[in-house]
Amino acid sequence: MLMLELKLHSNPRKLADSRISNPVRKIGYLFALYSNHPFYSKYKEQLIGVLDMLEGLDYHVKKIRVYEKAACKRISDLNELRNSNEPRRLPRLSKKTNHHPAVHEAVAYIGRLGQLDNFFESDWFGEVVKKLDIALKIPSILALMPLRNKHSAHRQQDCPRKDDCTSLGFNQYGLKHGLIWQNNSPEIINIEYSFPTKQRSSLLEKYHPSPVPDIEHIGENNNLIIFIPTKIHQKIINEVIDLLELFFGFQP
Repeated sequence: MLMLELKLHSNPRKLADSRISNPVRKIGYLFALYSNHPFYSKYKEQLIGVLDMLEGLDYHVKKIRVYEKAACKRISDLNELRNSNEPRRLPRLSKKTNHHPAVHEAVAYIGRLGQLDNFFESDWFGEVVKKLDIALKIPSILALMPLRNKHSAHRQQDCPRKDDCTSLGFNQYGLKHGLIWQNNSPEIINIEYSFPTKQRSSLLEKYHPSPVPDIEHIGENNNLIIFIPTKIHQKIINEVIDLLELFFGFQP
């Protein structure tokens, strides 16, 4: 009789990290590993919602990258024109070439992060994972929440408070953005976003007093959030996966 032997990878998480790049598929693979776990059975409906949130994050960060690539091409064309002795017509601008609408993608990205933050701070999730562990596992998500609370939800416009920041030369209601590149080289251009605020997550204040790298710049009177979605996206995905593994008690 011919028998088929199913050989599982000795470290399923390592296999997923090395072969699966799509974050939604990574989480789906993780859930498949725990399909018989009592927590998965009990909270399956809530957990599946994470896949939709991650899919939204991935969609918006890819849209931002489209604007970044278009900006690279645009600056390359301008440099070529500047260095050429033969005048020629500039290529017509398209919506994708203009990076300014990318701010809407960033707002949508932060909105999805807000959904994840609510998910992880829900009562049912807190029955398994303590607030300390949440703060230690997802500092990048928590660091961006003041932006979600003020800008994305229009709280600062609809219900202004006395401590709302109006200094530093920023429009108090707007998320500022601009193109940056290193060493004056336009081959790799990123869109950087910035937002002044006096708010900071209470979990970070209590458990993570140091500024979160690549996001927070803490001053005496004002804090400044500066981030590049296409650079911190993988870091955020890793935080989500690490916290979900802690939820299941996964030991690689």
